[in-house]
Amino acid sequence: MTTISREALYDLVWTEPVRTIAQRMGVSDVWLKKCCSKADIPVPDRGYWAKLRADKKVVHQKLPPRSPGMATEVTIGAGLRSYPWPPNPEAELAAPPPTEPTFPEPIEAVAARVDQSLGKVRFVRDLGSAHSLIRHLLDEDELRRLKPSDAPYRLRYSEPFFDSPFERRRLRILNNLFHALTKAGRQPWLGEQARNVGVTVGSQKVSFTLDHPRARTQASGRIQTPHEAYEILRLEISATGDSWTDDDSGRIEDRLREIVLKLIVAGEVQYRANTHTAYENACRRRAEMEHRLVEQRAEAARLAREKALKAQAEQRKTLLRMAADHRAARDIRTFVEAAIAAFGPDKAMERAATDWAAWALGVADQIDPVRRLQIAEDGTCTEKSAVAPMAEPDSQRR
Repeated sequence: MTTISREALYDLVWTEPVRTIAQRMGVSDVWLKKCCSKADIPVPDRGYWAKLRADKKVVHQKLPPRSPGMATEVTIGAGLRSYPWPPNPEAELAAPPPTEPTFPEPIEAVAARVDQSLGKVRFVRDLGSAHSLIRHLLDEDELRRLKPSDAPYRLRYSEPFFDSPFERRRLRILNNLFHALTKAGRQPWLGEQARNVGVTVGSQKVSFTLDHPRARTQASGRIQTPHEAYEILRLEISATGDSWTDDDSGRIEDRLREIVLKLIVAGEVQYRANTHTAYENACRRRAEMEHRLVEQRAEAARLAREKALKAQAEQRKTLLRMAADHRAARDIRTFVEAAIAAFGPDKAMERAATDWAAWALGVADQIDPVRRLQIAEDGTCTEKSAVAPMAEPDSQRR
């Protein structure tokens, strides 16, 4: 996965062929062109590089301004999970620290640019040429009007949603908004009963509401509006808090162009807010990883100290055991010497006595660590493997 700024990718595709860049990034040239198209980055036309090599006239297209809500960076290739699990603080901190996002173009300038490109927005009362999303809702309503032949009466929850003047007006306003937004290159969306409404602006999903100010959702899922003033509508954009309500100064139908403009600009406002939130989260994550790394290193140091203390205790234990074994071996040799002297010259020369003495001295040699002692470079002492003990003399076995 490669993440590159929109400007850097533009410079890249106009410096060398797309196929060469795609191979280096590990993707196909078709995929890279799609990424450029999604980011509104122009690429050289077919034959551009051949004309350039032949010193023929070529057209170098300029990078258009970033559309509202469009990401400033382009991700190429398969994406991975943002943060690995389990966390690896050292690897995460090896990456460059997050950079605070900056947006040189003020929101007011973005709004002016969108306003200049936005055409007229007319209100059409007829739903005959309804937007595809609105047409889908109307078709579903037609199916609800058909009572099943085997049903004695129509169930209340299967009645049409958009028969009342209030709901028909909502659909007409949404229909005109959706047509205007689609014409401006944005993709509207809505849910059941046309309550979950919004538009995709760049990489952002901007939601808004269009309903009575005191509308309530019933247990059946239907929206209940006050009967005494069902014609009053309020449109509010969640990202910016901008709202329009029917009042003495006018109705929502008269402000559609302003609403379309605000919805598109809201995509940029929401993108900037989300980008700053992502930066703050990345800073918090980095601080958390720094804290976790300090804790890991402190824990590693503690474990190293415990290991060293344990090793020292084991060395002392080994030393004491070796000293005890050496004393035991020395006692055995002294005892054998005294026993041979007590036997007398004649008896000491007998085979049974010499065999016993050889066996006893072998036991002493086996347990005595002095001859097997090894001192390592770090000052620790170890023993070679002990020689197998000699067989007990025949006279002892008898």
